[in-house]
Amino acid sequence: MTTRVPAASRLGIVSDRRRLAAAAGRPLHDAPVLLAAQVEAAAACGVGFFQVREPDLGGAALLALTARLIAIAGSRTRIVVNDRADVAVAAGAALHLRHASMPAAAVRAWLPAGTWVTRAVHAVHDVHAAGPVDALIAGTAAPTVSKPAGSRTLGPGGLAALVAASPVPIFAIGGLGPAEWRWVAASGAFGMAAIGMFLPRPGEDPGAAVRRAVDECRTVID
Repeated sequence: MTTRVPAASRLGIVSDRRRLAAAAGRPLHDAPVLLAAQVEAAAACGVGFFQVREPDLGGAALLALTARLIAIAGSRTRIVVNDRADVAVAAGAALHLRHASMPAAAVRAWLPAGTWVTRAVHAVHDVHAAGPVDALIAGTAAPTVSKPAGSRTLGPGGLAALVAASPVPIFAIGGLGPAEWRWVAASGAFGMAAIGMFLPRPGEDPGAAVRRAVDECRTVID
């Protein structure tokens, strides 16, 4: 008998506090509150992970933000730190490795046992070189405002090739929303992650935006 996987657990949210504040019509210094609202809604909905991707924050600020979000999420949604293994260890968070980060095996040597680790991949050879990770984040799946016009994208065929080469689950990322789920699922990917899909629309608060996006995804995933 096949175990049914909850739709929300197939989703990941990636943070971008500047885009979030702009979409919410709020000043940047309100971003921690806005991110907290996103995480609170994500945890209530059972979203699989929330990746803290704020490369311009220093270590102390990133640690404080990550700790705050972990306190909100508890065990309901996994909080993942982008690339900063030191912050992940200090906060007790999961870790996402960029394409050019240290080898996963080297990082694993000093991460706490059982730490959930993901890595960004863009091609089949990246998958083969990924090392001991728990999942892969494959992109850029489709055209997105986060990348320059004309940037290379995987598309259905490219994503399917990465999935076929991977021994671990793959989340697709880049230019994705509910409308893209069918071809993402057809590729064999476990789920998808996004920034833009979870941003608020005019007059919408960040928590409501997350709940709306999850509900829209549920209609196609289920």
